[in-house]
Amino acid sequence: MVITTESLSEIRKRHVHQKVVLTSGTFDLFHTGHLNYLEQVKSHGDVVVVLLSGDKRIKARKGNKRPIINEVDRAHILDGFRVVDYVFIDPSELSPEETDPIHAEILAKLQPDLYVTDGPDPRFYSLMDPSKFVILDRMNPEPSTTSIIQRIVDINSAE
Repeated sequence: MVITTESLSEIRKRHVHQKVVLTSGTFDLFHTGHLNYLEQVKSHGDVVVVLLSGDKRIKARKGNKRPIINEVDRAHILDGFRVVDYVFIDPSELSPEETDPIHAEILAKLQPDLYVTDGPDPRFYSLMDPSKFVILDRMNPEPSTTSIIQRIVDINSAE
């Protein structure tokens, strides 16, 4: 279900006896690496909530040509996968290296049992008890959205 940050406290109330897991990501040009990651996240709890990086945040990190797919469409794509229970778009417009008070508010409303990620995340690492922070081992980094884009460019330039 695609939700807003205002709905986060309702999730905790609705799933009071279940293990709620928060994760985040860009999920641009969804591929098997994304699905494998989300399946690993799901293995850590009952309810998976995805904080989807917004378009402005991605542009700040990856440049003006990204994302390929806009945030609304990416949210709806994620919502279609059985391993994702809820998805909402990160309202922060700051670059990923900057912390935003909205992330403390997200944690206060959702009260996740765990935050699962595949790398250090400055948005939440300093805000959560370390015992609630799970860093997954990175699987094979291919495919990646960047490698898919490069392959498309290579194919088109070879013609």
